[in-house]
Amino acid sequence: MSNNAACLPDGIRTASLEPTRANLNYSFGLPGGPYCLGMARTVVRRLLSAHGLADMAELGVLAASELLANACLFTPGRDVSLSVRWRYGVLRLTVFDEHPAHAADVGDACRARRRQALATLDAVVNACGGICGLAAAEGPLAGSRMWVVVPREAATLYARI
Repeated sequence: MSNNAACLPDGIRTASLEPTRANLNYSFGLPGGPYCLGMARTVVRRLLSAHGLADMAELGVLAASELLANACLFTPGRDVSLSVRWRYGVLRLTVFDEHPAHAADVGDACRARRRQALATLDAVVNACGGICGLAAAEGPLAGSRMWVVVPREAATLYARI
């Protein structure tokens, strides 16, 4: 049996590999379909709790669930990805889907329908001091990108709603 510590670069301690807010940085793919929503909610709750953000779990789970539901509704049967990150004092949840490109006029109408489907989440996130967005994914990706960004204080505000 070998000593794994000898393989680590100088200055890296195994203690730094413990979950902290600073290293909350996960991205994973999910198969398209509503059945993955429950799994995603469980994972988001556990990630936030393990990384010292248990107070943000309810809002984080709501945001991830609504973003993923939007992706599943408007891009059925296609894979989606979810990223959960803590940077600069805010929680960032981002969902990418494989929504097909549309002609300009159809694309505008489709985006409006998707934004309307996110209206409740947008209102809640806004009331908590955060941002909810939807845009076309930037190259080299195709599809759509949806996100929620909320500060730590958002958990307290969400509990009051």
